[in-house]
Amino acid sequence: MNRRRRTTSTRKTRRFAKTTPRNRKMYAGRMKTWTPQEISELRKIYRTNPNAFIAKKLGRSEGSVQYKASSLGLRKSQSYLRQIRNNWS
Repeated sequence: MNRRRRTTSTRKTRRFAKTTPRNRKMYAGRMKTWTPQEISELRKIYRTNPNAFIAKKLGRSEGSVQYKASSLGLRKSQSYLRQIRNNWS
């Protein structure tokens, strides 16, 4: 009755080791890389336009626009945020 017990970490390692190469092939090339032209356009229009408008203009999702702007350190302008707050209420 001396069975060798597997630990949880061993099971996880084996499971992910089996699926990782398949996942790499499955998700390869799904995300479109940002071109320098798109980045410069984002820098120009991000401060004063809604993310939905920017996403439509650049052909990307709102989430990708928000993530890229955050990674570039871009913020909405104070006047734009005031305008949104005033129109909201």
